[in-house]
Amino acid sequence: MSNLPELQVLSKKQNRLVFMLRNTTPAFANALRRALISEVPILAIDEVIVTENTSALWDEMIAHRLALVPLKIDPETYDALRDLYEQGKDPQVIFSLEEEAGERPRTVLSGHLRFEGIEGAPLPPESAGIEPVSKNIPILKLGKGQKISLTAIARMGTGRQHAKWQPVGPVGYKYKPVVRILREDLPEDEALKIISTCPRRVFGYVDGKLTVINEMQCSLCRECEEKFPGIVEVDGDPSNIILTVESIGCLPPEKLLAVAADVLSKKLDNFLEKVQLAVSSTLTGKAPSEN
Repeated sequence: MSNLPELQVLSKKQNRLVFMLRNTTPAFANALRRALISEVPILAIDEVIVTENTSALWDEMIAHRLALVPLKIDPETYDALRDLYEQGKDPQVIFSLEEEAGERPRTVLSGHLRFEGIEGAPLPPESAGIEPVSKNIPILKLGKGQKISLTAIARMGTGRQHAKWQPVGPVGYKYKPVVRILREDLPEDEALKIISTCPRRVFGYVDGKLTVINEMQCSLCRECEEKFPGIVEVDGDPSNIILTVESIGCLPPEKLLAVAADVLSKKLDNFLEKVQLAVSSTLTGKAPSEN
């Protein structure tokens, strides 16, 4: 049997992915979680050039609000931009925003951002597929006769640099629940007390016996075990870990997971190379060269 971790998808709904890592360790699960949060590069607006602003908001406030608008990008374009980013290059995605309120106040939304093209990347603009995740995010309100005109430049970055480059919302994990019933032949009234104690509906009463019907939903709160010792036993299996990933919409969660795993793999390869270099230099008596 292989000692490598195995991945099993438990559910996938829109931007939420739940999967289980089998034959793993909490350290690896946490490393993957941290990579998803802070090591996966994505696009975010990083520079705003304001040409005209007669609204009530300062230029800086508008720039901050634009930076937190998540940008959706198709995987093919993302891969090309990520390759350039990892090579130390600086591809720039250009947006423009020009809105004016007439006789009535107007709310400027993220959908009013217009994609103008990509600079520093050999990609045709028509195939870029870059836009705000939602077109209904409020940016600012314009009063009668007020105007906003600006150019916004999006760049690649990671969550380690700023929260605007964080591609996921909550990323959590738990050990696979292991729920054991030590006494099955309970009176129905006592079994129903145990069933009602669990908010996740883990237990059921089938053919006169207390039964585990939904083990995976157990949150490991152990309330049932505390209230009914000797009847129910709850434990977690640290070698099988369930992770939940929610993308903010910039990329599908399975794509983010693949990139996070690739980032971890490259970091480990780099670490192994440095360890081998240090060992070699120790044996030969030569100081390792700095790269």
